[in-house]
Amino acid sequence: MSEAEKGGYVALLRLSVPRRLALASVPADFADWLDYAAIVALLAFGWNEGPFALALFALALTLPYILVGPFLAVIVDRAPTRAVLVLSNLGRAIVTLSFAFASDTALLLALVFVRGAVDSAFTPGRQAAIQASTPEHLRGVANGLHQAINQTSKIAGPALGGILLAFLAPQQVFMLNALLSLIAAGIALTVFLPPRTESAAERGKFFTESLVGISEFRRKRPLLVALIFSACAYFAFFLYDALLALLAGELGFDATAFGLSISASGLGGLIGALMAGRVSGARPMLTMSSAAIISGGTTATVSLAASYGWPVPLPLFLLVLCFMGGATAFMLVPYRTVIQAEAPADRIARVYAAGEAVITLTMLSAPLIGSFVAERFGTPVAFLAGGLLLIVLGAVTLASRGDA
Repeated sequence: MSEAEKGGYVALLRLSVPRRLALASVPADFADWLDYAAIVALLAFGWNEGPFALALFALALTLPYILVGPFLAVIVDRAPTRAVLVLSNLGRAIVTLSFAFASDTALLLALVFVRGAVDSAFTPGRQAAIQASTPEHLRGVANGLHQAINQTSKIAGPALGGILLAFLAPQQVFMLNALLSLIAAGIALTVFLPPRTESAAERGKFFTESLVGISEFRRKRPLLVALIFSACAYFAFFLYDALLALLAGELGFDATAFGLSISASGLGGLIGALMAGRVSGARPMLTMSSAAIISGGTTATVSLAASYGWPVPLPLFLLVLCFMGGATAFMLVPYRTVIQAEAPADRIARVYAAGEAVITLTMLSAPLIGSFVAERFGTPVAFLAGGLLLIVLGAVTLASRGDA
C-alpha cells in the first residue's frame, strides 16, 4: 500500500496546495492569539479597567462568529477561495495594526469586534480550500493537521505574547501581530485552487442566501447529527472548563500544579488532533461518539475523586488531563471532515459558518450554568454533570448510527 493510500501526514504534505495552505495557517492562527495577553494587559494595567471591560472583551472575541460570520459566508461562497484567504488575512493585518493607535477602551473593543468579523471569513474559506484541494481519503488528516496548528497557537500564542510584553509595549505587540497576518496573506497568495463549480441554483436575496447553510443541516442527516453532537459536546466542555483551577485546589494541588495541568491538557489536545486525523476520516461519527463516552467517563471519575477525597498523585492528574485534552480533539476533528464530505462545494462556507454560529451560541451559556452548579452543589458536581452529558451524548449518537 502506498503512502498516499495510507493517508498519512507525509502524503498530505507532499501535495503542494495542502502544504501551502497549512503553512499559511500557522501565522494566521497565531495571529488570533499572539496579542491576547497584550490586549488584556492594556485594559487591566494600562487603562485600569475592571471585570466588566474584560467581559466585553470576551464578547467582542466571540460575537462576530454569531452575528457576522453566517452573512459574510455568502460572499465567501461566491468569491474565489484564494481571494478570501488573502483578503481576510490582509484585512486582519490592517485592523490589528489599528489597535496600536486606539486611545480608549471602547475603540479598542470595537476594533477587536471588527477584526473578528473579518476573521470570520477565513476559517470557512479554509474549509472550502481543504475540500477543493485535498483528496477525500486525506481530509481527515488535513483536519487533524489544521486542528493541531490551531491548538498549538492557543497554547503558545498567549504565552509568547506574555513573554513579548516583558520587552515590548502592547502597541508594539499589536504591530508584530499585524505582521503575522500579513505573512499569512502572502503565503495564501501561493495557494492556487481549482476554479469553483458554478451553482445551478439562482441567487436569491442576501439574507435568504445566508440561511442556506442552516438549511443544509436540516436536509442532510449526517450534518445534523454532527452539529447537534458538536454543540452539545462544546456545552459539556464549557460547563467545567473554567473551573479547573477550583477542582485542582479541591484535589490538594497548588497554582504551579494548575499551570502544569493547563499545559498537559493543551499537549493532549495537540497529540490527539494529530492522532484523530489519522483514524477519523473513514468513520467520523463513530470516532466522535466513542471519544465522548471515554472522555465523559474519565471526567466523571475525576469529579468523584474530588468529591470523595480519593488521593490523586500529581503525575496521574496531569496524565488524566492530557488524556482528556486528547479525547476532546477526537470529538472536534471529525466534525470538519463531515462538513467537507456532506456540504456542496458552492455552499460549504455557509454550512460551516452556520454550524460555528450555533456551536458558539450554545457554548456561551455553559460557563454561567457551570458556575451556578458549582456554587450551589460544589465544583466536582459541575465536572460530573459535564462528564455524564458526554457519556449520554456519545451513547445516543452511537445508537443513532449517524455515521458519515
